[in-house]
Amino acid sequence: MALALVLLLGIGLIVFPLADGLPKKTQGVDNVQDTFRDAMSKEGLKTSREDLVTMQLMLAQLQGETLPALGARIGMNPQQTQQFLGARFDKVGAGLGQVDEIMPRFDHLVLVMEQQGQNFREADEIPTSHLPNTAVTYLFLIPGIILTVVGAAGLFFSFRRPGRSVVPTIALGVAVAMGAVIVVGTLVTDQIGKTQSAEKMFDAFRPTFTDEGYNRARTDLDVLEGMATQMQTEVIPFLATTAGQTPEQYTAGLASQYQDLGKGLAQLPRILGRFDGMVEDIGHNIESFKDADSIPTEDTPVSQVPWYLMIPGIGLIVVAGAALLPIGRRDGGTPSAPPSSGTPAGASPVGSAPRA
Repeated sequence: MALALVLLLGIGLIVFPLADGLPKKTQGVDNVQDTFRDAMSKEGLKTSREDLVTMQLMLAQLQGETLPALGARIGMNPQQTQQFLGARFDKVGAGLGQVDEIMPRFDHLVLVMEQQGQNFREADEIPTSHLPNTAVTYLFLIPGIILTVVGAAGLFFSFRRPGRSVVPTIALGVAVAMGAVIVVGTLVTDQIGKTQSAEKMFDAFRPTFTDEGYNRARTDLDVLEGMATQMQTEVIPFLATTAGQTPEQYTAGLASQYQDLGKGLAQLPRILGRFDGMVEDIGHNIESFKDADSIPTEDTPVSQVPWYLMIPGIGLIVVAGAALLPIGRRDGGTPSAPPSSGTPAGASPVGSAPRA
């Protein structure tokens, strides 16, 4: 019975990852982790926050100080100035009208990234920091193949040569050892804690990695990029001409008088390019994220996966180990049988005559 259980557990460990599509799903995990590893690093998150703050300060100074000052020079209040610019420069007008809604959404995205940075890095070490997530499939397949072979061999020799073969005993010993390796390995590498971190990360990013989430971010970024491009190529040259200066002279004057605006204008191409790459990475990894988020199934949290190894491992230790115990056994594992009578073996019954 113990050997039959070993065989069944071995077959189960082979069938589960293949039937569940684990190779494709774990490849999805690797795709997402490889793409966002730099952005989710401590340095990457620090850069994202600094870039976002630079944009926020630039836009705040543009709306709160620069535009009112420019309007005052031509006798307009801030609202009239914004309407004037919007009528002449459509993308700048659209951007100024939407930044109060757009920037909080990007702030939320960066905040979620910061909150999930540690969880991402812990999930990135499944199964270990030196192995890709696709190796998880082989954590099931390799023990499954070994257990299937030893379980089948043990059963074969236990029926063919009952009580006269050491193969069943060796097979049970291998099963106990394999169970111990599975349990200890799962605990030592903290697969339970890592998958719990992965589950929190999936929960947090699930709204982001959707077609709706990507399209919203893409539209927001297009508005910001359109506004930035038109400011650099049309608005500043127009204002510079009005002031009798070159665009370079006018930009230098703005930077001197409005430092947050000047810093933002100088860094805006790099910042928007970086966020553009991040948004496109989200769009390219929607399907990979769905695959990763469906481990082991769409309705089952990924934190249960280590128990799909732990429970068989514990079962192997208990059942195969119990079968190896020498309780009630002697002569190589053959169960001892009580004598048919109280007469010692080889003695004649009392009162019987010896043979001639």
